[in-house]
Amino acid sequence: MTAQTNINKQAPRRPAIISTRTMRITAALFTLLTVFHILNTLSLADKLAATASDAVYVFGILLQPLCAAIAVWVASKLGWRESVGRQWLLIAAGMTAFAIGDVVWAVLELGMGLDPYPSIADFFYPMEYFLFLTAMILAIRSYSGLVKTRKPVLLGGAVAVVGVAVVYLALLKPFIFPAGADELSVLGKLVSTFYPLGDIVFMLAPAVALALVIRQLGAARFAWPWWIIVVGALVFALTDSYYAYADWSGSGLTAAMDLGWIATHMLFAIAALVARDVYRSVGRT
Repeated sequence: MTAQTNINKQAPRRPAIISTRTMRITAALFTLLTVFHILNTLSLADKLAATASDAVYVFGILLQPLCAAIAVWVASKLGWRESVGRQWLLIAAGMTAFAIGDVVWAVLELGMGLDPYPSIADFFYPMEYFLFLTAMILAIRSYSGLVKTRKPVLLGGAVAVVGVAVVYLALLKPFIFPAGADELSVLGKLVSTFYPLGDIVFMLAPAVALALVIRQLGAARFAWPWWIIVVGALVFALTDSYYAYADWSGSGLTAAMDLGWIATHMLFAIAALVARDVYRSVGRT
């Protein structure tokens, strides 16, 4: 048998698990994120004209519904009837709620020249916490037949307790709770308390629990999208919590904070794309 004949009889090469489409969309999203960060840094440094700064602001706002649209599109393909599909639809719904909140806030601030707090946008932002938590619970439960989940859940709860204590000592006790009526209304104090606690209890703690669950899967490809979700949840919790601290302590806000929220939802959108690729690859193995 000749070498050429041997080559011709080789098995066809398996297609990659992560599709070219996912890699292209990922590259495009992070290119947009980089462009926004550069322009936003210039804007915050007062190196752009007012009109250009407004355009950068709108550009950043529009990246949120873009990420939400990608996640909704992918999740709808997975379907509500499947357990996996429900998990990703909940995450996509949470991203959509956050995006609506950002658009509403942009209309109030940029379009109407208002700076209310709390505002109607604060009706939409918290929805992501509850939808994300529900998705994490469903995801953890879906692995309960394969790995042990009790210890990861308990450790996630421990993270929540420690995180709440840190938030209380660093933010709530010195700044938010002592704030008078001239600084915060009763509703404003409730909202300002809920956000940093929500970052820990509804985002970071369940993400840690999920990370400990999927860690037991080793290199299983089904864990890939969830690791991206865990990273995104960590970025969100750090960004949102530090934003609240920087705002109240007067340490100053930076362009990296705006970057954090957008990066979180880009990671969530990419995770949905990776999940679709992974689930599709099952039929090829």
